Amino acid sequence: MSFGALILLLSSLLIIGGGLGLFFWAFFSGQFDRIRKGSMLPFDEEEPPGKRTDQIFKKNKKEEG
Repeated sequence: MSFGALILLLSSLLIIGGGLGLFFWAFFSGQFDRIRKGSMLPFDEEEPPGKRTDQIFKKNKKEEG
């Protein structure tokens, strides 16, 4: 095995191991317990979920009412 292949193998194992370590840390520390609550954080009374308040493009004819 050449030196370059050994470096590539070791670095890929290190990256995979780090990713798995971070995943298990997040899982066991409770980061995935309240996923729904975290997805609703950007919304408040002024911008309720399910109601479009930001508009980049022109509205469709159906949406104008």
